[in-house]
Amino acid sequence: MTPELRKEKEAMIRLCFQEAVDAISRGDASVARIRNNQLSGMMSAFRGLDSDLYWLCVRYSGHYYAFIRQQDTRDYNAWAVGQACKALRAAA
Repeated sequence: MTPELRKEKEAMIRLCFQEAVDAISRGDASVARIRNNQLSGMMSAFRGLDSDLYWLCVRYSGHYYAFIRQQDTRDYNAWAVGQACKALRAAA
């Protein structure tokens, strides 16, 4: 895979993830479900083809599920900052 194509695929993965968490933030579960299914499809497509893109999908899927399971906030960016702060406190 060429570096340009890899960057394009990475951007597609990030966009799909961002649209999924934005939809959750807006309360639009149907769009979130569609985008999450697309992310899962990309993960399946990259399995055995490109391990870096596969694991990028896995990491984003993990973040997505962790975000939708929590009940503290519906804003992904605020939640992600909170998670980073927890990790820093635990490391200190």
